[in-house]
Amino acid sequence: MEPSQFDLGAVFRWAHDDRPMRILMHDDEVVMYDAWWPHLEAWGMTDLKDLRRGRVDYYAATLSALSKRATYVRTEPLTAGESGIHRPDLPLSAGCCADVDWPKQAPGTVRLLAETAGFADCLNKDGDTSVSASELYLYPFSSRGGQKRAVRIEAEDLTAFTLDELLWRAADAQAPFVGDKLPVRGIGLYRSGLQRGIPAYYLWGSASRLHSTP
Repeated sequence: MEPSQFDLGAVFRWAHDDRPMRILMHDDEVVMYDAWWPHLEAWGMTDLKDLRRGRVDYYAATLSALSKRATYVRTEPLTAGESGIHRPDLPLSAGCCADVDWPKQAPGTVRLLAETAGFADCLNKDGDTSVSASELYLYPFSSRGGQKRAVRIEAEDLTAFTLDELLWRAADAQAPFVGDKLPVRGIGLYRSGLQRGIPAYYLWGSASRLHSTP
């Protein structure tokens, strides 16, 4: 596939799979997509009402893998309803920093997080980065790397999360599961899908699960 064929709604096929796939969002490194369900003769995420009832995890691949192993078929642009629920405008990753680890103690405020060793530099490195959603779900991880129950968070201004606020809330959510040894190094938030129709991110290290998997 050529870079120009990574548009939202682009339909492609993997070399090893006859089913078509459809791009829902992407950045410079990662593509997230839906799959065609032959038994339903529809895309797996066609029913927007159903997406608001539970958990949805997107399929994900690196842009380089897609370039090498997939073939472009056509483009089916996202509808206004699909864009509204999937929110392709949101970043696929945020707050990635290799210089600190998730703290054992919940900071409780942005100020206390900034006072935690190393975090001041992480908070400042992305400038005015924000996530323009009024609420999100976060998935902390266990000491063995498994995902824990999602935590729902709401932006203080009811409009968008600043990077500082997002990392503070993520550190609060992760703290109960931080032991003496972590399965990853660094910190980061990564888009995973939807929870009850609300954008969801999983917490991990400075590299995503996709990039840290051999």
